[in-house]
Amino acid sequence: MSAREVHDALHGWAARLVSLGAVVVTRLRPGLTWAEAREVGGLHGYDLTEEVAALWTWRDGVGARPGRAPAHLAPGQDFATLDESLRRSREYLAASRAEERAGTAGTPWQPHWVVAVHGHANPLVLDGSRPGPETFRHDAQADPLVVARSTLPQRIARWHDMLDTGTWRIAPDGTWDVDLSHLTEVPHQARTDVT
Repeated sequence: MSAREVHDALHGWAARLVSLGAVVVTRLRPGLTWAEAREVGGLHGYDLTEEVAALWTWRDGVGARPGRAPAHLAPGQDFATLDESLRRSREYLAASRAEERAGTAGTPWQPHWVVAVHGHANPLVLDGSRPGPETFRHDAQADPLVVARSTLPQRIARWHDMLDTGTWRIAPDGTWDVDLSHLTEVPHQARTDVT
């Protein structure tokens, strides 16, 4: 999986959100250059790959607007800057190591994991040790062997599916609306078009 494939999938997602009137697209920050992303990674002790950094070289998070509701890349998913995401990732690592020392650890946070978006109860994580890179929702209590993993373009294709089924919608005010009654019982079918 190349950074270009990640960018293409994200451009397709943003284009779809523009067509639906989502406010989040008006709040996306400009992307970092590859050199800027590497520099930010170095400040936090990460040797980022282009594929991991691709999310932030596309756009560097969503800007906050004082007095306005937060704008999410997908429902409940806070897309922070690379700097903030790496800071959160290091905080998770420090907390996980403290839990290990105390003997209370679940699935330990790994040094090569990067928070992609923070939301719901568990962050969406990019696993920088794997080609692609793979994404997954980190739950310290879940068995890592049963956690669903997918590349970022595959995950974005699933987001398109959520719009297709009506489970996710853009409300008239441009924010997200979620209706779980539209979830299908049919297993997810991978989309071949990720744009």
